[in-house]
Amino acid sequence: MSFRARLQPVLPWLPLAIILVAGAGLRLDRIGELPPGLYRDEAWYGLDAVGVLNGHPAVYFAANNGREGLFVYLLAAAISVLGQTPVALRLTSALVGIATLGAIYLAGRAFFSHRIGVLAAGVLAGTFWHVALSRVAYRAITLPLIATLGLALAALALRATGRRRQALAVGAGVVIGLTFYTYTSAPFLAPLVLLAAVVIFLRRPADRRVILIIAGVTLAMMLPMAIWALRHPDLYLARAGQVSILVPEINKGDLPGALLRGVEKTLGMFTLAGDRIWRHNLSLRPVFEGLTGSAFWIGVAAALWRLFRPPGASQAGRGAHAFLLLWLGVFLVPTMLAEDAPHFLRAIGALVPACLLAAVGIEAGLAFLSRRGLLANPFRRWVPVGLPAVAAAAIVLLGGNATRLDYFGNYVANPMTGYWLEAQNTALAAQINSDLALGRGVRLDARLADNNPALRFLVAGLDRAVLVSEGSPGTAPSGSSSLIVDPNHPIPRMQASLPIARTRVLLGPLAQNDLDTVTRRSYVAFLSEAVPESGAAPRAMFANGAALYGADLRSPSIPERGIEVSLTWRAEKPMLADDVVFVHWIRAGR
Repeated sequence: MSFRARLQPVLPWLPLAIILVAGAGLRLDRIGELPPGLYRDEAWYGLDAVGVLNGHPAVYFAANNGREGLFVYLLAAAISVLGQTPVALRLTSALVGIATLGAIYLAGRAFFSHRIGVLAAGVLAGTFWHVALSRVAYRAITLPLIATLGLALAALALRATGRRRQALAVGAGVVIGLTFYTYTSAPFLAPLVLLAAVVIFLRRPADRRVILIIAGVTLAMMLPMAIWALRHPDLYLARAGQVSILVPEINKGDLPGALLRGVEKTLGMFTLAGDRIWRHNLSLRPVFEGLTGSAFWIGVAAALWRLFRPPGASQAGRGAHAFLLLWLGVFLVPTMLAEDAPHFLRAIGALVPACLLAAVGIEAGLAFLSRRGLLANPFRRWVPVGLPAVAAAAIVLLGGNATRLDYFGNYVANPMTGYWLEAQNTALAAQINSDLALGRGVRLDARLADNNPALRFLVAGLDRAVLVSEGSPGTAPSGSSSLIVDPNHPIPRMQASLPIARTRVLLGPLAQNDLDTVTRRSYVAFLSEAVPESGAAPRAMFANGAALYGADLRSPSIPERGIEVSLTWRAEKPMLADDVVFVHWIRAGR
């Protein structure tokens, strides 16, 4: 058997393998470093996961507006191995995102063909929306995986025979039921699945047993969450009530106008302007760009054409295309009916059908050109791959490369990304952890610790830090110590509580909240080291009562930082105002 003949069975799977490797690379590259920060929602998930590891499981975790539990349990597994670190949280999301590439292939193959499955996986692998959300720890990332896998298993069950048919039906029911433990918009899957089940049940008697198995298992899986939601509707629906345009405070008395604007912005998110929130997106970047965006709208048109073809025309694929359009439409409703449309977390359930439609569009568009002889391969005797396949690969590759450049260039390097993901808290946590590891007594401004889940998650020894305030600055501990304060409020009494010691001042990074118009300094750390009494006389005395005892030069390990000057001061009485120090370095007599 020739080498080409041996390779032939592998060739159809080679593009999918390349896509999975490339998609994994986009989601795993420097996952512990990029994007910067750890947003409070991510930290809350981590704290819930730590609670699970400490023996406090739950169906629904009510803190921070509430959250479904599936993602929390995945995080608990990661934290048990990797500890309370950002990489434990974000690696979990990345792995879920990578698994979704396999799930969308399975769905594309089950609903259409192997080719559509591969194209859909390629589109999803290079879609900025999914790459970005695969690299931060939001529970929303689990919805596309679980919903897509459940629907794919259901479609495969309807095609299978014998015992495999029943096993797939049970598996589909389990996974579809798990969808309701993923994210707030998951219940929108229920009307979609119910409508499809009723249509199949009425039109295809041979499939009724499969439908009943899937329905029964799904309901059994949903039961714990349903019972909890019925017992605590105020908690379960709290977040939806806070952002719904049905609330007069949000629609400003103009519900029809608010709805129209939500629909318009949501439909425009695919190729015009996407989510503005930096935590979810490179602000305003649409879901698809360039050729992939065109392919999406061609896919929508192709699906509508198949749906509304005249009765005499072939009805092949009509049901799959209709289901795909409904899948997309149903999961766009959560962002249409909420403020800040389009919102890529609320619309996350629409991501997979959007990528499937883009794959349908690529195939339909290239088929149209091929029928007209515009993609003929003049080198077919030597190059076995047809031009349509090359063109499809180019569309997927260009989209993925645009995402790579935007994400690792324009997105993570933009200061706004760090601001919106609260990068200052990871820096603050690193400072506290370093101080504690070095045995410093840490005094922490209570305002920095208040409502800061990132500190609670990242600083395991936070209870060893003493919380202080301007009204109660506390007493500096003997030996080396640190005082970390919020400089955006008056701090003279806390500064006055610094010990008589050699003190270094470290400035925390800049920060900016969602509603801030300017940046602010996130914190200032005063690191004090006790200086043994030497009995030496001061080198200089100043009128404000300050005495200079020493001045040392040091070349730091990083040459770019230049020469560091260390000055040792002592004040005989509290300094009432900040003084400015000028240092003149005389070298070689000049």
